[in-house]
Amino acid sequence: MKPISMNHHEARAWIKQVGGVVYRNKSDEEAENAWVAVVRTPAAPWTSGKIILAFGQSMQDAACAAEAQWDEIWGSLSQQVH
Repeated sequence: MKPISMNHHEARAWIKQVGGVVYRNKSDEEAENAWVAVVRTPAAPWTSGKIILAFGQSMQDAACAAEAQWDEIWGSLSQQVH
């Protein structure tokens, strides 16, 4: 799997595209994983979607981690179809 990196605008656009949200722990902004992306996984007729929680030191890190998990699940679902 290729490493995913994106800039701030790309991260926001991807989160919006998949209907996700990003939160920041304002009570401890210096925390190593102060950001969390929450994204619903892709679903298929034979399985329900699940929730991805991805953590990062920045909004981009959290979005990249969520996208990597989302891509892995999407790839798995695509293989099940074929």
